[in-house]
Amino acid sequence: MIWSIILFIIGFYVLIKGSDILIDGSRSVAKVLKLSDWVVGVTIVGIGTSIPEFSIAFLSVLQGQSDIGLGAIVGSNTFNILVILGLVAVIYPISVKVTWVRQDLVMNVLAVLSTGLIAVFPVLGGGFFEISRPEGLLLLLLFLVWIVRTALNNRSDRAGDVEKPDLRNYSLYLSFFMILAGLVGVVFGADWVISGAKNMASWLGISETIVGLTIVAVGTSLPELAVSIRAAYRRNFGISLGNIIGSSIFDFWGILGIVGLFSAIAVPKELIFDISITVVSALLLLAMMFIGTKYVLQRWQGVVMIVAYAFYLFFMF
Repeated sequence: MIWSIILFIIGFYVLIKGSDILIDGSRSVAKVLKLSDWVVGVTIVGIGTSIPEFSIAFLSVLQGQSDIGLGAIVGSNTFNILVILGLVAVIYPISVKVTWVRQDLVMNVLAVLSTGLIAVFPVLGGGFFEISRPEGLLLLLLFLVWIVRTALNNRSDRAGDVEKPDLRNYSLYLSFFMILAGLVGVVFGADWVISGAKNMASWLGISETIVGLTIVAVGTSLPELAVSIRAAYRRNFGISLGNIIGSSIFDFWGILGIVGLFSAIAVPKELIFDISITVVSALLLLAMMFIGTKYVLQRWQGVVMIVAYAFYLFFMF
């Protein structure tokens, strides 16, 4: 038990340090390539911090335990939207640009909703409650279209950015190395945190279903949590919010698309409720942009989102 706690603490420390390096490298790439923080956040950082979800989903499906992988993806994205963004908003109200809302926040809702429909209904072959190989290909194509569209619609929007006087500029090669090193840090850190948490859960006698939707889901969300809070602390809201949105779209379209190409994914019926909660969470985030101060995720809204997640946990249990 004591080693599980030590592993958890060490993993969390590595996670924080890795997120710092990742943010610095990402910001430097944004400057060198003249990309906006938002584009870097939804692509490089968003996809990178979803590597834990990808590895768990890929291995679990190949091993015939899709409930664990799907539970991690669905649970982590609900946690990302309601808890991580809610917590960030409570600490640092998030200013959101209009283009982010009209393009990617709407696309996030479509990604979750379309994947949920494909998971329930036989859209391109297969059966009910299954993602067939053709449907996996469709999800992957949707993701690739979104990536290309994001790159083509890149807007620096640098006039409104507040540059930090202590922010260093790095060469492009060093920046990419920092991103790689940061990703290694957040992935290994998250893996150690998850391992420690799972061992503690096993010691406490918690079921695998609960582990998949809670401990594993929250554990795989630790990279997003670390990156979003640290980026918000530096007022880099493009990375703070873009990281969550990019991770969500990659999880549902990218991860399930890639995994679906290798094997049909059986969708447990009990996860449909949780998928619907993720859809509602994405819709709630979008609605918050038009309630109160427009295009600002305010402190009281963050509290509402965290309380909503608490109610979700109550009903799930």
